[in-house]
Amino acid sequence: MELKEVTINFDELKKMAKALNEAEVDGTLILGKKLKTIAVGKEALAEAFILAIRELDEKAGDLPEEIIDFYNDNFADVDLEKAAEPEKAAEPEKATPKAKATATPKAKATATPTPKAKKAPAELSCFGHKLDSQAAKLDELINLGKPITAEDLSKKSGRSLLGVKGHIKHLITDRGLKIEEKDGAYKLVK
Repeated sequence: MELKEVTINFDELKKMAKALNEAEVDGTLILGKKLKTIAVGKEALAEAFILAIRELDEKAGDLPEEIIDFYNDNFADVDLEKAAEPEKAAEPEKATPKAKATATPKAKATATPTPKAKKAPAELSCFGHKLDSQAAKLDELINLGKPITAEDLSKKSGRSLLGVKGHIKHLITDRGLKIEEKDGAYKLVK
């Protein structure tokens, strides 16, 4: 999922960014540098918010629940590398000189519309996530049925600890799976 595909309430994003700026652990702010929330566009703030959360790593678990839920609901599947690629700007159309009134009209080409090619449906993981995504990698690791820690899931999937925990919550609430946590390890109960 790219950042441009994400539709969120800008006021809610600002509220969560401010809450992230004020989040503390043992009287110390979690973020080293506060996010700019004034005079910043929605896309720029969203990108800064995502990067700040992902850079927290172990500290992410200390965030208030509302920030974690907001991140997981809106940004857990966002791929910033694709979103950061600059799009090629469309070249401006060159102005064509106006035809003289004495010019003979050209015959209109009768083009038959070509049918649009249908996209093949994306292949999905065992729990319904697009193959080759971090979510699909997590699905496969969890589907083995063996206990695995959040740290191992994070390392093997490439997803942050916060993303892993959010994905597990998603599998439980949205996909109806039973995943038990015991001694810091998650296990799918079939």
